[in-house]
Amino acid sequence: MSSPHRFSRWLPLIPGLLAGVFTLAFAAWLLQSRDEASSQRSTLLEQDLLWQKQAIEQQITFDVQSLNGLAATLNVTDVNTAIFEARVQSLIQTSPEIASFSVQDGKGTVLWHAATQNNWSVPYEGRGGWSDINTSHGEPKVTYAVLTPDRKRYVVAVFALDTLLQQQVPWWIAQRYQISLLDAQDHPLAAKFQRQLDTTGLSHTILLTAPPLALKLKGDLYAGSVTATGDILPALMLVLAIAMLASTAALNRMIRVRAQAEERLKAEVAFRHAVDTSLVSGMIAFDRRGRIIYTNRAFGEMVGYSAQELREVRPPMPYWPPEEIERCQATYDAIIAGHNEPAGFMVRLMRRNGERFDVRIHASRLVDGDGNHIGWMGSLHDVTEIRREREALQASHERFVAVLNGLDAAVAVTDAETGELLMSNLQFDRAFQLPDLRGRCCIVPLVLRRAEPPVDAEWYDTYRDHWYQVKSRQSTWVDGSAVWLEIASDITALKSGAERERQQTEALQQTGRLISMGEMASSLAHELNQPLGAIASYVSGCRNLLGSPEPNLPQLGQALDKMGEQAKRAGHIIRGIREFVQRRAPRRQRCDINTLLDTVLGLLGHEIVRRGVEISIAQHEGMPPIFADAVMLEQVLFNLIKNALEAMDTTPQDKRTLAIGLLRDEGVLRVTISDRGTGISPAQREQLFKPFYSTKDTGMGIGLNICRSIIEHHHGRMWVEENPGGGTRFIFTVPFPGVEEVIAEQEM
Repeated sequence: MSSPHRFSRWLPLIPGLLAGVFTLAFAAWLLQSRDEASSQRSTLLEQDLLWQKQAIEQQITFDVQSLNGLAATLNVTDVNTAIFEARVQSLIQTSPEIASFSVQDGKGTVLWHAATQNNWSVPYEGRGGWSDINTSHGEPKVTYAVLTPDRKRYVVAVFALDTLLQQQVPWWIAQRYQISLLDAQDHPLAAKFQRQLDTTGLSHTILLTAPPLALKLKGDLYAGSVTATGDILPALMLVLAIAMLASTAALNRMIRVRAQAEERLKAEVAFRHAVDTSLVSGMIAFDRRGRIIYTNRAFGEMVGYSAQELREVRPPMPYWPPEEIERCQATYDAIIAGHNEPAGFMVRLMRRNGERFDVRIHASRLVDGDGNHIGWMGSLHDVTEIRREREALQASHERFVAVLNGLDAAVAVTDAETGELLMSNLQFDRAFQLPDLRGRCCIVPLVLRRAEPPVDAEWYDTYRDHWYQVKSRQSTWVDGSAVWLEIASDITALKSGAERERQQTEALQQTGRLISMGEMASSLAHELNQPLGAIASYVSGCRNLLGSPEPNLPQLGQALDKMGEQAKRAGHIIRGIREFVQRRAPRRQRCDINTLLDTVLGLLGHEIVRRGVEISIAQHEGMPPIFADAVMLEQVLFNLIKNALEAMDTTPQDKRTLAIGLLRDEGVLRVTISDRGTGISPAQREQLFKPFYSTKDTGMGIGLNICRSIIEHHHGRMWVEENPGGGTRFIFTVPFPGVEEVIAEQEM
């Protein structure tokens, strides 16, 4: 076996051997120094008191180091975390002399307090370190405060001096001496003593070198401790052995506490390393001379340089773009000078491969565990994508505003509750003369709003004499609030155009009537000649009867009656012509389609006879009356029948037939006029109802357009079809009167 190994085997025995040698030497010294007992007791008292001083100072030093360590962790650990609370509870259990533990601000406000037996929380308004002795609550105590790294909070611990003495003075010392703590004026603060024993007057006082300052440790020898040398020696040996065991146990305890502290420190370091590794923000630290002393993993990935490559580097930094050196240097100088921007610094950096990227830097002072300023710490956030998205969003917003301002319609968005105008386009501001710098304002809704169904209404601006088509919709704004979207389109021109179109339609209808009147002048002359000729004949007959010697009065009366009927017939013809060509607004009333048809056929009777056309009429029985303008419908029937007669000019005489159908079809009157003419091609049928389009060489092309307008004005339809037997048939419908028409007729 080697010599070092043999020595290590005997190494644990050395303290015991030394203790035995010391005990024997001490006993021999006592036997040989009976006459010097008083001196020996005094020396022993001093030695024991020095030992006790060392034990108290070691415990205070340990507590102070533990408090400093707890305060240093608050830059990465919050007071409400389980780790911090566990460390505090462990310290309080290990050191019972700490009667209270709290975290306070600089004004003495308690931010966090640990649950202890006494539950003391002394407000602290100092600058750190030990406070004066406080004797409130019946027990002397002293406060120790440590400033946290953020310079805003204090870790405050209250030490109970009596508990400190009770815990640190072992029983064998307490049996021999009365141990007391004195202040600077030698006033007793705390003591540990045996009530049944009296002191001998032999005492010794020693100043504690460890804080709290100006405390003294005093030991008074008990009278029962002064015995014969034979009695003292065994007791002293026993006490010495126990003291060695106690000190060894205390030493082992301190070693265990230190080991636990080291384990917690390792866990804290591992935790900080895990946090540092998981960060996506780059971290960089400079010393007070501006040299890089630390970079984390995320920063290295940002710039492409390792922590070893950047350590001790000074400006210009390798990750500064050449074109941004001045700006980066200015930011660096501002950070080193301690200028802190609340929103951070925006700079552009360069990766190792030359790629540029934008970052936002937030900087703060870097302090050590003692609160000393040792440099600066900066956190960098890559905002390249955020800036790109923001620029894209801004461009999209500008495009949206450009499109919105390019609209002819006025667009506005208002808050559904307050009526505040949230957004409007340029056309809205111009239309309603809103100033550019108007600030927040509310507007009055253009139309009455409702959610369902959405509002589509017309609104007239009496101030500017404009008509608007308003569409009002309820929607949701970007912040989730309810808003109203209103789109107002200026339809003044459309309204004016519609009015002009109505006037032109009436003019065309009037022109059509006049043209139709001119075309049927010969027919009208023939119709008027018949009653006028009959009247002339009856007048001649009356003269002849009156010239006879005995006039036949009954026969004369019949002739006069016939003359009156023919005169009435001529008057009806003239009145119908006048109403037909008279320009007036439509006047609806109940009328019989058969009466209208008879009137038109009577007007065209001469043409029908001259052209040799056979008329056939088919209708349902019990045909109800219709609610329409009789003169307008007569014009439609006149134009359609006249066109049908003219379409059969080239048709053989025996095939010239005109069929008129009057049918009741689900609430409407369906009128069909069919001829046997040459027909109309599909291409011509598509253009047939357009204004100024005509299939006749002498036609003006407005008759059918007017006819369709009249039918649509009566809420009906008109179309043209091919006649299955050859020729063409025109069809139109007119609704039978409903409830509204009946009410309107009753009001007339």
